Amino acid sequence: MEKLRKYADLHNDKRTYPGAVAGVSFNDNEKVYALKKGVYVIEPSGGTFNIIEPKGCCRPREWRQRVCRASL
Repeated sequence: MEKLRKYADLHNDKRTYPGAVAGVSFNDNEKVYALKKGVYVIEPSGGTFNIIEPKGCCRPREWRQRVCRASL
């Protein structure tokens, strides 16, 4: 995400990126923790994937770290 943000900043791209965590196997505690932090959970389901949206928040958490151009 940091590389993506640096590239976007260099090109004056102001988009934000929704956060997500993906994995082959999650236990319930990990899934609940990620959703409480406001990120999507992506997990396999047969031959496809389930995307679980965080509930109770207005919008998913976004990656907003900005990098000073002088440090690039």
